[in-house]
Amino acid sequence: MKLPTRYALAGIGALAVLSLVHWGRKMQFDAPEIISYLMGVMPNVVAAIAIPFVLLGIWADQQPTSSYSALRQRFVIVSLIAGLGLIAWELLQQSSPALVFDLHDIGATLIGLGIGVILFVFLTPKENEPSA
Repeated sequence: MKLPTRYALAGIGALAVLSLVHWGRKMQFDAPEIISYLMGVMPNVVAAIAIPFVLLGIWADQQPTSSYSALRQRFVIVSLIAGLGLIAWELLQQSSPALVFDLHDIGATLIGLGIGVILFVFLTPKENEPSA
């Protein structure tokens, strides 16, 4: 499978989880406290995965002969942009009475970025490995 497809599928998978979480949050049901907590922070986790992989998939599709180091560099750049954007949005929520700031969401964003790194390593062949 081509790299842009791998990255796009990772991004789409994360977006699917995000949609599922938003659907679950609309449901009014009694859940254990841990489930409620996870439903609260999961949007930040999966957004921190989805955004870099969607952007990286677009870039990799336009640059099909990119080396592993170029892909890694782009992944770091888009992950930093996504992470800083999500954290900035969370900090901006402090200034609004209608929005809810949660320090746990910042931690969830960082966890999502870490999961993204693991996915990148898993999905991206090294330069001496043949890409399928």
